[in-house]
Amino acid sequence: MNHFKIVKFFILGIVFLSTHSFSQDTTSVPVVLQLNDRGIADYRSIFVADFDFLNVGAVEDLFEIEINKRVGEVNVMFINIELVQNNNQTLATILTNGFQIPSNQTRWAISNRDIETTIGVNDSNLDPNASDLQDEIVATSQIPVGLYTLKSSMQYTYTDPKTQETSTHTAVTAVTANIQIIVTNPTLINLITPGVLLNSGFTYDIYSEQPILQWNGNSGEYQVLVFKKQSEFSTVEDILNSQPIWESERISTLSVQYPDFNALPLEFGKTYVWLVRSFINTSSGENALNSEPWEFTLVDPSQALGMQNMAKQELEQLLKQLLGNNADTIIRQLDGYGLSTIRVNGSTISTQELYQYIEKYRNQEKEIYDLTIRSSN
Repeated sequence: MNHFKIVKFFILGIVFLSTHSFSQDTTSVPVVLQLNDRGIADYRSIFVADFDFLNVGAVEDLFEIEINKRVGEVNVMFINIELVQNNNQTLATILTNGFQIPSNQTRWAISNRDIETTIGVNDSNLDPNASDLQDEIVATSQIPVGLYTLKSSMQYTYTDPKTQETSTHTAVTAVTANIQIIVTNPTLINLITPGVLLNSGFTYDIYSEQPILQWNGNSGEYQVLVFKKQSEFSTVEDILNSQPIWESERISTLSVQYPDFNALPLEFGKTYVWLVRSFINTSSGENALNSEPWEFTLVDPSQALGMQNMAKQELEQLLKQLLGNNADTIIRQLDGYGLSTIRVNGSTISTQELYQYIEKYRNQEKEIYDLTIRSSN
């Protein structure tokens, strides 16, 4: 029984990408069968416990089975629901009990919430080739990432009210009416720049009061939070329980610049902590996921150890903004490099001018079309 229950969870715990409608022409066939999306199109992560047929009060509306028919009595032998992988491998099936649709009723519909209580489930099966998928469901309580199709078919008898003749038929949802499904389970948030992991033992100095904060992720919406580090030994819990000095609006981009208005200004000599919070639509509501917190220290450029060192760090940060995580490999290869010769548009410039160019790029006053770093050897 538990095995079948897991399969029922699996069939229904899915994300609907789109549902296509098709013409309800019942003049040539007695019955037309279709699947309708019931509001799960925005879900990106699905918890199997939210789709227990027997726990009706907690079940979400996922889809609806709709039958349109000609006048005449229809005795449904069963409805078969299949979950199919993108490679056409059937992973799981559910077979309902039989039921009757009265002669004068031309439309009949049932949602996934009502299948168990209204018509009941006769059988459910997991394909032996999908045993590894079942293990993942048990381990994570979520539907695994992947592309799927939900389709249905129905075997029934139809009795013509005029001739009283009874015939047996099979109805299948049209290809355009099958529901295409994508499960993404967003979990990724990787900070790129600026900073280092909180309390890592390393320091990271920046020289701009409006730094660009950049990250990678696979969620839909993000919010950036910036905190002032109150003491050297502030923990993650201390940070999260404190009041941020700035919270961005929800954004869908992977970078944001600290504003010069509607936010407390960053102070020279102070250390700040920032993190990114992603918001994920799931079958249990909206979940929030935090990145690791990073820290950086704002240094007054006039008090920096040397303009060349400052320009080198700004250049490394610029590489991270342009190349993301790929910049780390290049920066390691450039260990010990100098900035004795810097050329912009064919002309040699000073480290001070390089710093000014980078600031103008960040403020969107300049564009970079090409960047070449040559060894002095």
